[in-house]
Amino acid sequence: MEKPNIALLTGGFSAESNISELSAIKVHEWIDKTKYNVWLIHITQNQWYHKYGDILYSIDKNDFSLTIENKKIKFELAAFFPLHGPPAEDGKIQAYFELIGLPYMGCNVLSSAITFDKQACKTFIENTGVALAKSIVFRKENNIANTISEIQTKLSLPVFVKPNKNGSSYGVSKVMQNENLNEALQKALKFDDEVIVEEFIHGREFSCGVYQLEGKTKALPPTEIISQTDFFDYEAKYLGKSIEITPANINNNLTTEMQNWAIKIFEAVGCSTLSRIDFILNNDTFYFLEVNTTPGMTNESIVPQQVRAAGMNVEDFINKLIDEKFRASSN
Repeated sequence: MEKPNIALLTGGFSAESNISELSAIKVHEWIDKTKYNVWLIHITQNQWYHKYGDILYSIDKNDFSLTIENKKIKFELAAFFPLHGPPAEDGKIQAYFELIGLPYMGCNVLSSAITFDKQACKTFIENTGVALAKSIVFRKENNIANTISEIQTKLSLPVFVKPNKNGSSYGVSKVMQNENLNEALQKALKFDDEVIVEEFIHGREFSCGVYQLEGKTKALPPTEIISQTDFFDYEAKYLGKSIEITPANINNNLTTEMQNWAIKIFEAVGCSTLSRIDFILNNDTFYFLEVNTTPGMTNESIVPQQVRAAGMNVEDFINKLIDEKFRASSN
């Protein structure tokens, strides 16, 4: 019996594509090759392809298949772990897979679209009761002077100015003085037509992975993120300018509370398989930051740290998620 073919997606349309490639290398190592044929599929704006040696084999987008040496290869499952940013985090490629009937791992179209839009996500989870920082959204077509006036009226400095739909802290500024608001808004607009301006919440930053297995939604041991830069920016996330403590050094009550919030938010926005929810702890109150539906999956990434802290083997954990999704899609 031939082994099923799994498409492991990487690349993407955003500035995060280089990070996606790093995650893909590790996830490819972890997947059990005795069970599955694993094909690394690069998704770019110009081409979707599998690289074999020096040759690029293009994906036929009619049915997401490959043809190599006159042999057509079709996939039983698409895995999302290493594809950060669009078109996976915003739900577009999920919509395509649903149209052609290819089962996929990760969050569906709706939950991906909601969580990728930071302001929409905050609106969507208000009824959970989690604490939220005050914010407003500026759109490219809006008058920038009026927006700055609104920020000064409705929000207290410092504020974070960031693209409303983007990841990895590209285009993000922490603004301490009113005269720097215009520059920060212009910087964020380079990455998105919508900009979210959010009050700074002073406190400790945490992240908590949530996953689904055997019909249950569970939270992993949380991580505290101590940035060595002014905030958890690109350098802190990917260039070693942060300290990550897993499991986080907080008492059991706070750990349980954070995990409960993480599960509640995961379920409220309809996440599935695996996601990561970020918080700020201020005076024993957890403020929601964001949902990451395709968390980094290098050996040093936060979720693998948390899996190990939970006493699990990362390779086994990933294969259990894949096995369960493959069984469900085969029935």
